[in-house]
Amino acid sequence: MITPDFMKTSGRAAGLRTLIEALLLCLGLVMGAARVCAYPPALPHTLYGMVRDELGNPLTPGATIMLETSSGVKVYGIVSGLIEPGVNYQLSVPLDAGLTSETYRPSALNPRAPFKIRVKIGSVPYLPIEMSRDFAQIGQPGKRTRLNLTLGEDSNGDGLPDAWQRRIDSDLSKVAPGEDADHDGMTNLEEYLAGTYAFDSESGFILNIVRTQNDAPVLEFTAISGRIYTVQGSSDLVTWKPVSFRMMPVATETPELKSYSASDVRQVQVQVVTPSGESVLPFFRLKLE
Repeated sequence: MITPDFMKTSGRAAGLRTLIEALLLCLGLVMGAARVCAYPPALPHTLYGMVRDELGNPLTPGATIMLETSSGVKVYGIVSGLIEPGVNYQLSVPLDAGLTSETYRPSALNPRAPFKIRVKIGSVPYLPIEMSRDFAQIGQPGKRTRLNLTLGEDSNGDGLPDAWQRRIDSDLSKVAPGEDADHDGMTNLEEYLAGTYAFDSESGFILNIVRTQNDAPVLEFTAISGRIYTVQGSSDLVTWKPVSFRMMPVATETPELKSYSASDVRQVQVQVVTPSGESVLPFFRLKLE
C-alpha cells in the first residue's frame, strides 16, 4: 500500500516537472515549440488618437489599423466608436511584438524604433498623410502616445488633405493651415478639425446665448457628426471651468451631461446647470474634443 506521504512527494515532483516543462515550452526549448512568451506580461505601449477621412470627418467603426515596423512586424487593431473624447482608435504594442530582437527586455520597445501605420477600409489600405513622409517612432513601455491620423493625399506636405483644400481653392498654396480663408477668426486647420466650412464666414465654430429659461442660460451651437463638445464657463474671461448642461427641451427626467457626442449635423440648444449656492456664470465658451 502506498503511503500518503509518498503520494504527496510524487505529486510535488510531478507538479515541479510540469512547471519546468511549461517554462521550457514558453521559451521555445521543448521539441516542436516555436512560441516565445513571458509571465507576468510586460506593459505595452499604447498609440491612440483620431482617424479622419480626407474631408476631416472621424472614420466610422470597422476600419482596420495596422502598425508595421521597418523589419516587417505587424500589429493590428480596429477603429471603434468614440472611446473617449477625441479618440476613435487605440492600438497596444506589446513587448513581444518583435519591433526589436530583444523581446521582453526594457529595450524591446526602443523609443527610436521606427514604424508606419496603415488604415484598411474594406479591402483597400491607406497610408495616412502623417505617415507618408517619414516613419514615426514608438514610445516607451507602459506609456501612451497620441497620434492623430488623416487619410487622403497631401501633395504639398502642409498637413491639410488636398481634397479638403480644393473645396476652397484649386490653388492649394492659397489654403495654408495657419491662414483664415473666410476671415471668421478661425484658421483653416481649425476649420478642418471642427468640420466647418472655411469658405463660409457664417459657418464657424460659434456658441451663442440665445435666452434664459428659469434664470438659466440657454446656449446654441452647430454640432458636426463624429465630434464631442463640452462647455466651459468663466466669471472673468481668464479662469475657465467645465459646466454641466441639459439638452433642450428640458423635462423633469432630462439628465445632466458633461459633454455632447454628435451623431449628425444639427443646431443644438443646451441649458446650463448652475450648482446650488453658486452664482450663474456670465461667460461661456465651446470646446471641441
